[in-house]
Amino acid sequence: MESTKYDAIVIGGGLGGLSCSSYLSMNGWKVLVLEKNNVPGGYATSFRRGSYNFESCLHMIHAVGKGQPMAKIFESVGVADQIEFIKLKHFMRLVFPEHDIRLPSGDIAGVLHVLEENFPDEKEGIKMFLKDMESIYNDVYKFLNSKAPLWQQLPVFPFRYKALFPAMKKTVKHFLDKNLKDNKLKALLFGNWGFFGLPTSISNVLPMSANFSYWKNGAYYPKGSSQVMSNAFVENIKRHDGHILLGSQVASIIVENGRALGVVTKKGEKYYGKNIVSNISALETFNSLLREEKLPAKFKEKLGRMEPSISGFIVYLGLDESFKEELEDKEDYDIIVSETYDQDKDFEWMVNCDVEKASFFVTLYSNIDNSLARGNRFVASIVQGQPYGYWSKFEAAYNSGNKEEYRKEKIDKARILIKRAEKIIPSLSAHIEIMEIATPLTFKRYTGNYNGAMYGWANIVKQFSPTDRMPKIPIKNLYLSSAWTFPGEGQATVVACGYRLGRQLAGK
Repeated sequence: MESTKYDAIVIGGGLGGLSCSSYLSMNGWKVLVLEKNNVPGGYATSFRRGSYNFESCLHMIHAVGKGQPMAKIFESVGVADQIEFIKLKHFMRLVFPEHDIRLPSGDIAGVLHVLEENFPDEKEGIKMFLKDMESIYNDVYKFLNSKAPLWQQLPVFPFRYKALFPAMKKTVKHFLDKNLKDNKLKALLFGNWGFFGLPTSISNVLPMSANFSYWKNGAYYPKGSSQVMSNAFVENIKRHDGHILLGSQVASIIVENGRALGVVTKKGEKYYGKNIVSNISALETFNSLLREEKLPAKFKEKLGRMEPSISGFIVYLGLDESFKEELEDKEDYDIIVSETYDQDKDFEWMVNCDVEKASFFVTLYSNIDNSLARGNRFVASIVQGQPYGYWSKFEAAYNSGNKEEYRKEKIDKARILIKRAEKIIPSLSAHIEIMEIATPLTFKRYTGNYNGAMYGWANIVKQFSPTDRMPKIPIKNLYLSSAWTFPGEGQATVVACGYRLGRQLAGK
């Protein structure tokens, strides 16, 4: 079966693909989105179990308040008026061995006050650190809002992005050490490093600039779950005569004479388009969808050296109607619990899948959005970064449907995390009505990301540049729009990346 020709065919219905498709369809392009799952969104989805609507992955998104940078982008892609974003009072609660503090959301003066109160000797250093982060943050958004394609920007990149360019070769630790002396303060400033997959000694500076945006602009959650965002994009695409096919997985990209011409689905359907946009992982795009295409040896070597991010382990909890009455802290949302200020040690525990020691997050979704559960019930989750390697021993049996040992292992680990969480939320286990658990195998199966990667490429310094995260693709008319492109992961960033690509394509 062969279809009529489209202006753009988008492979994958994650936020990067939907954002790009939405912009193109609004500008008169004939767009087709092909998504393998039966719901759009990728990691930006939710799922219902009885009285509970569980958020798949999202915890918060930044800068979507009125007049803020991401809000303007949501307006430009036609969905701002279809999503209600709820602002969090606290960006995060940080529970460490000697500290239990809450950093405000969207109140940089309040953040500064909390930090100075706990570390009075570091007052000037904290101000200088925040000044560094603000400069980098401003350059990131300048890049995301630029119309010029990457090849035009590269010669002037060092001059146009004077803060971002030199920062791309430095770790978060560099900026912390430059301005601050107290190691405990440094650990707290990047206490949520688990959300980005790497500690300060390894991570590039993008995650820290995201934290600055949370402190300056605010942390928000889309009322009703991230699925509301994905659905809003779908409706806008359809409203502008775009097409979305769910349950339609692309098997290969049609290439002739070095030019992408269309796609073939697993059902054997062929669709042809002037432009092909891949919203799935870069590794899946190049290693699977182009498997019969001879890619240049140097390109394949570079791809082989790139390091994907870590995966994760999530325990979804549906709590009974009496839980909310007993919960003491009704304004808490995201809580990071760490046994140490030494992030390198914590990272070692994480990669070794030491569930008893590695830091973890508790997210109390119903404290911010009571629409997620019926009645007076409560939705929460516990998250810990975990490596695919640990769970790979179960993969063969998992794929064949023999999941008994796998189920036992994930339940055992979930119980350990629940017990640890009870140190800050007593009697949590007594209120559980429903528990679901996702592992790296779950994320690999659902998203197709290499080894269930949560953040695209790992946020290491040597991979943080436009030429690394958006490599020159040796196939004409083939583009990437996802967390695997520059500047990287995060649902806000991915929406912006899709918008940026859409503008470039529409202006060709």
